[in-house]
Amino acid sequence: MKNKPFLLVANWKMNPLTLKEADRIIKSLEKGIRAMNKKDFFQKIDLVVCPPSVFLGRLPNSSGFNWGIQNIHWETRGAFTGELSVKMAEDARCQYAIVGHSERRKFFGEKDQGVNQKILSVLGGNLNPILCIGETKEEREQNKTNDVVKNQIYQALQNVSALNLPRIAIAYEPVWAISNMSNPAIQSSNNTYLNTADSPDDVMGVTILIRKILSQMYRSDITKKTKILYGGSVSQRNIDGFLDTDILDGLLIGGASLSMFEFLPIIKSCYENRSK
Repeated sequence: MKNKPFLLVANWKMNPLTLKEADRIIKSLEKGIRAMNKKDFFQKIDLVVCPPSVFLGRLPNSSGFNWGIQNIHWETRGAFTGELSVKMAEDARCQYAIVGHSERRKFFGEKDQGVNQKILSVLGGNLNPILCIGETKEEREQNKTNDVVKNQIYQALQNVSALNLPRIAIAYEPVWAISNMSNPAIQSSNNTYLNTADSPDDVMGVTILIRKILSQMYRSDITKKTKILYGGSVSQRNIDGFLDTDILDGLLIGGASLSMFEFLPIIKSCYENRSK
């Protein structure tokens, strides 16, 4: 596991409100990483920042981390008001695209077929897809987690060749565990973001399940190259529990990635774990 860089994805969602504030966050992030004084940092950590699309291409180039887009359309161009294509994302210096996030599924009606179309479009370009999957609270209470995860993976990877599989990261993000705060400034008294993360043991079980599903669809030697991430209210309080499982290839961080008091300790823990 540790011979691969740890994929750490910061999903800013619809935050912050201005380019000036976004620039301040980026500068604070870069300053914090420099302060760690680790020459091999970007060999251990593949850091991806996904700001609102209006800021992409307008923020300063980074010397180390990559950019990602939070949503993408499957068509290359056309009459699709409000949408962005793979080529547009590439022109804005993106290397990654989040696909099928639960908020896209919940609030914008995205279905598995559309997720599959987006995956194929992203793979047709030079972006690397981060496929999001996960069950709702109701599905979990009905013991349907395994069925939901299996169905979402099968649907999303239809017609995806084994050759392209290593380019895909799969982020398990149980919907009930994702921070739903509209204002990232609303935090608990000790500066940590609210909401409940899944337990490391449960995440480990689903991660093993994802590997098993992939091995049923593709050759096992190919599936080992697919990175599996967890995303669901990860914070500096619970990060060590997830890292100690030694089974995850990365994390998808939401609201906590906007606060350097929260995000930098997470980054440091990931680097130290990868350096053991």
